[in-house]
Amino acid sequence: MKAQWWSQPFAPEGSAAAEGIVKQLGRPSLDPLTVLVREAAQNSWDARLPDGVVEFGVDLRVLGEKVGAWRNLLLPGPLTESNLNLDEALRPETVVLVISDRNTVGLGGPLRAGERASDDETPDFVQFLRNVGEPSDHQFGGGTYGFGKGIFYRLSRVGTILVDTNTAAGGPAGRRVMGAALGHSWYHKDRRFTGRHWWGQVAADDVPDPLLTGEADAVAEALGLPGFADGRTGTDIVVLAAGLGAAGSEPDSRERTPAEAATFITSSILWNLWPKMIPDERGRQMRFVVGVDGSSVAVPAPDTVDDLAPFVEALRDVRAGRGTGYSRTVPPKYAGSFAMAVGAAADSSRRLSVTAARPFEGPSHHVARMRIAELVVDYMPGPVHPDARLSYGAVFKASEEADALFAHAEPPTHDDWISKGLSGSARGVVLGARTFVQKQLDEKLGLGPQAGGSGGLGELSALLASIVPARLDFGHESEESDRGGSSSSGEGTGRSGGSFGGVPSRPGGKARLTGTPSLRIHQGNPYLVAPVRVPADSRVRVVSADVEVVVEGGGRESEPPLGAVVPQVMQWQSANGDVVVQGRSIQVPPGEDSDWYVYATYLPDAVVRFRVSQVVHSAG
Repeated sequence: MKAQWWSQPFAPEGSAAAEGIVKQLGRPSLDPLTVLVREAAQNSWDARLPDGVVEFGVDLRVLGEKVGAWRNLLLPGPLTESNLNLDEALRPETVVLVISDRNTVGLGGPLRAGERASDDETPDFVQFLRNVGEPSDHQFGGGTYGFGKGIFYRLSRVGTILVDTNTAAGGPAGRRVMGAALGHSWYHKDRRFTGRHWWGQVAADDVPDPLLTGEADAVAEALGLPGFADGRTGTDIVVLAAGLGAAGSEPDSRERTPAEAATFITSSILWNLWPKMIPDERGRQMRFVVGVDGSSVAVPAPDTVDDLAPFVEALRDVRAGRGTGYSRTVPPKYAGSFAMAVGAAADSSRRLSVTAARPFEGPSHHVARMRIAELVVDYMPGPVHPDARLSYGAVFKASEEADALFAHAEPPTHDDWISKGLSGSARGVVLGARTFVQKQLDEKLGLGPQAGGSGGLGELSALLASIVPARLDFGHESEESDRGGSSSSGEGTGRSGGSFGGVPSRPGGKARLTGTPSLRIHQGNPYLVAPVRVPADSRVRVVSADVEVVVEGGGRESEPPLGAVVPQVMQWQSANGDVVVQGRSIQVPPGEDSDWYVYATYLPDAVVRFRVSQVVHSAG
């Protein structure tokens, strides 16, 4: 095997300088690691196979003992005048970032840019490694002109990447390994070079080609790359000497550690790629893992993250056709769909894997905007929810007819829809979409003008009165008292937080509240939910729950105001969700401890208290 670096000279008719390629990304407002995640996942989704789950992984590795193999394969680097100092970059402490996908088609097609692809293939290899600025070959794909790939080079301190791919086409050229670098234009004697470099198998014309089949396998194994021994198709992109960005704020900022970078990447995946984690109507989705030195952890499902659950629900409504259509009088007459879901403002996660790359502060009042590919473009802020205890997440998704028009409005990093510079239908669609979304938010939040000139807040309050827990307050710990030996009760005052736990119940004990009630969203509506434990017993028990308004001083409201809505217990649900019983009472058969949730409605501007009572029926 004879692999080496080759530096591209300027052609007599002109060439693209490396500086210009990297600068085409502009100056993104997003963190570079977020840009990387968005661009890489977009490429992987566009390259998905027809069936199966696209697996996407990011692994941060320290070269350590592998540094000798890296130096043996990649040195000597380009000439000194290029300022591409690989010798200094290849040290034991060097961090490499490996971005992998599987169940994708890989980077197939011709090996040389001047060759024509056959009818059944796309020139993915040359589009990624050799060419710049080619339009996307994928209908409704996330990419446009391929400038975003510059982020891979920008993240490398030496502008260098290594690509290992196994293509769905198979054959002798199906397995390929090649390196590439973007530096600065430079001179060697009187000859000018573009600053673009490639590493690979030397060809007769000195332009390198990728290492193929067995040689590609040998390189991947020597460098400790994931490889394709299992025969699956996909691509690994290795960013050499990766810059991981800053942790903390000035003047005390420092570079992230690999572990901190992995946490930030996990958070970026959650906030930018969560729609790809929700299976579509055909079951297509992406599965994400992030790790350090080969030890990886799956990214949590977005519908289990309180901050993201409303967005997930809104997307499902859009997919199911339950959203509100963005209609126009001129083509495209249907340009998108909007849906919104409510969440609890107090339920924001404190996990770093959620908060590290959170794109906004405080409770959500945002709209996730996306095209057909369902990659989040941005989070457009809307009015805050009129009820301070509530947040919302909404989704606006472009239609197939309008997708290309929204694509024209995106910068190379695909993180905004910019109307400036657009004209005709594209400008009208993009500007109209913003107005449409703002109107939808005003209507759904009761902020828009109502018939007769009255504001919408009164109507909203009346609507929420029967379903929304309004003011949550800290109350007393659960209390229990005997009632003639045949029943028992416990009580707890509504407040945020709460969970199952504590000491195991004793056999024959009393049903009791095991935590404090919390605000939760169930089937799109907010409720106050209290956890209850029913102890093990050999007898049948009837457990009942009541909820009451607490007045100032802690007493019970005996007579509600005339016409006022009274809070009610709506249902019981087993902790695993298998059993749902409507009403205030459940019959619990003999058996072990069981955990339940009690769902109740709640009045605005009030504090409520749950009470749990139990009646025991003797056996026989």
